[in-house]
Amino acid sequence: MDLRWMCGAALLALLFVTPVNAQVGDVSGPGQAVAQPPAQCPQTIACQYNEQNLMSSSYRLQSLMVCGANCTTQYWVSSLSDGAQLLEIDPVRGGAVVAVSRDPNPSVRVVQAAYGPNDPACCPSGFDDTTYAWDAGSNSLVAGEPQVTPADQFPGYDAVRQELAAEGWLVANV
Repeated sequence: MDLRWMCGAALLALLFVTPVNAQVGDVSGPGQAVAQPPAQCPQTIACQYNEQNLMSSSYRLQSLMVCGANCTTQYWVSSLSDGAQLLEIDPVRGGAVVAVSRDPNPSVRVVQAAYGPNDPACCPSGFDDTTYAWDAGSNSLVAGEPQVTPADQFPGYDAVRQELAAEGWLVANV
C-alpha cells in the first residue's frame, strides 16, 4: 500500500479521535457517558490515541499518532497487572504492525518501516521485523535480531497482518 495514501487515510480518520492523555473515564463498558476531555494536541494538525487491553496476554498496547507535515506513531506495551512499561517503540513514519503471541509468556512482534539517513518521508528503504521475547530474569521484553526486508520486496502492512494472523499471532488494533 502506498504510504502517501496511508497518511491521507490517517488524516481522514483523525476527524474522529480520542484526545491524547485525556482521562476519558474508568468505565466498565460501552454506553456510559463521560465529560468531554480537554484538547491534548493543540500545536499539531491532529493526534490519535489508541489503547487495547489484551486480556489473554496480560498486556496493554497503546499508540499515539501525531500529524504535522507528516504523521508518526509511537507504541507502548505494558503489563495489565501493574501498569509497568515493558516496551517502547519510538515514533515511526507510516506506523507499524504490532502483534502478540498466544504463549503463556507472550512475545511481541513489531514490523515497521526502517528509514535510512537519505530516505524521503514517503519511502523507507526497508522494513524491520523484530520479535521481543519475554525474559523472566529481567521481567521484561528483550529484542531479538531484526529481520530486514528491502522495500521493493515488502508485501505491505495488510499482507503482513494477514500473515501474522495465519501464523497464530494476535494482531493488535493500535
